[in-house]
Amino acid sequence: MAQKSVSAKDRREDYALRYVPESFRLWHWSSIFSVFIGVSTAMFFLAWGGQLTLEYGTWPTIWGMVFGVVLIGSVGFFFSWVGSRTGLDSDLITRGSGYGFMGSAIASLVYSFNYLMFFAFEGSILVAALQASAPHVPVIIWELLIGVTFLVLAIWGMSFLSWLMWITLPIYIVAVSLVFYHAAHVSHPIAWLSYKPAKAPSTVAGPVFLQLGATVFALISMATQGADLGRFVRKKDQLVGSIFNGYVVMIVTFLGVVLLGSYFGLEFHQTNPGTYFSSVLGIGGMLTVIITQLRINTINVYSGSLAYSNFFSRVFHFTPGRQWWGILTAVLGTLLMMGNIFAHMLQVLTFEGVFIIAWAMSVVSDTLFNKWLLKINTRPYEYKRAFLPHFNPVGVGTLILALVIAAPLAFGAAGPLGENLAPFVSASLGLIFPPVIALALKGRPYRISSTAEVPVTSQPTLECILCHEEFETVDMVICPFHEGALCSVCCGSNAQCHDVCKTEGVMVQTLTVEQP
Repeated sequence: MAQKSVSAKDRREDYALRYVPESFRLWHWSSIFSVFIGVSTAMFFLAWGGQLTLEYGTWPTIWGMVFGVVLIGSVGFFFSWVGSRTGLDSDLITRGSGYGFMGSAIASLVYSFNYLMFFAFEGSILVAALQASAPHVPVIIWELLIGVTFLVLAIWGMSFLSWLMWITLPIYIVAVSLVFYHAAHVSHPIAWLSYKPAKAPSTVAGPVFLQLGATVFALISMATQGADLGRFVRKKDQLVGSIFNGYVVMIVTFLGVVLLGSYFGLEFHQTNPGTYFSSVLGIGGMLTVIITQLRINTINVYSGSLAYSNFFSRVFHFTPGRQWWGILTAVLGTLLMMGNIFAHMLQVLTFEGVFIIAWAMSVVSDTLFNKWLLKINTRPYEYKRAFLPHFNPVGVGTLILALVIAAPLAFGAAGPLGENLAPFVSASLGLIFPPVIALALKGRPYRISSTAEVPVTSQPTLECILCHEEFETVDMVICPFHEGALCSVCCGSNAQCHDVCKTEGVMVQTLTVEQP
């Protein structure tokens, strides 16, 4: 909304379905960075570091993390920069980047599973800590308690996230420091840098670096979150914010927290941080795990709610509010946790990477090649239904082709080697296909005829004829069916018009959001 003050509704909704107006881009880059650091401090990364090192050794793990910084940091910089320049989240960027209005709903559904998966991983770690403190309480009780807690937290948005991250970060730092001191001075120190597993990792699935790279690809969603969170940053902080939210946060994550987990995993002979934090710090360790879970799973619920909000508004024209989709995310994540997804962490990460990487790289490719280099997609990052095709074969076709080729590999069609090649194949096809398809179709999918118009007025805000709320003019469209100004959400979720503006349309030029 366009009001200067930030209402409670704004704080809950956080523009889940629409462009973030200039009046709501109030966050200093450090506030957004603190939320990303909340992601980095997830107990999952400590557990992951321990598992990788026990499986492959220390130096292969380190080189795998360097690869993660370069790959995911670069994609994260891209999404954060575009999001901060346009005020759009990753889903809204996808709409105008080769997918179309309905086509991007496919990506939203795939994207949402990522947050369910990490919600379940993090919840499982917390369950282990609670179980260590109270072994007589059934596991299912702890799982249900965690689920109920996040049902309550699901209603809060970016303001709450920023506050939570700043308040709890010192507690996390102190606790990790105490565990590190115990590992280095109380336990029996190990030669961490020279560690190699007693049994060399099998190369049947390909070189060790290939196997590590395959699991790293699954974390590409950390990069796409750059747009979801970076869109709130102040205009003057766009560049520095994108650098920190892209590269710096990945350095902290992969070369900091993951390698710390590598060290802890070897020292304590245990990869689950929920167990060794409780062992070393007692009740303080359990409280630290609980606080950390609050940090990361609140972010998972928030990001999952954005994906579901976008999916259901387009497919079912159903917009009850972002917080309700946060509740759905918490429920589904709890069910996955009960299904013991944590026991299959590395396999799930490799498989998820195939899906996420194809989508993310196709969006990057559409910008780099179709927008900038080849000038095929000359329009800004359009996100309004009235000016978009339902399905754009450039992005949708890329996603389908990449999955048809790479998914069988991930399922084992070519053996263990194929499973680890699958994310690399998916990423390569995601980059290659968008310009190929766009050139083959001579750019036609990007050109849409519509009788809807962009408002031409000096007024900074307009009232939506359906919801009667005021929004910035850039978020509005003059609808021929309703004969008035509609906000982008009402335009996108209305089921009565049947896209009449595109049935007998004429070509229009839209200038909705500044293109980087």
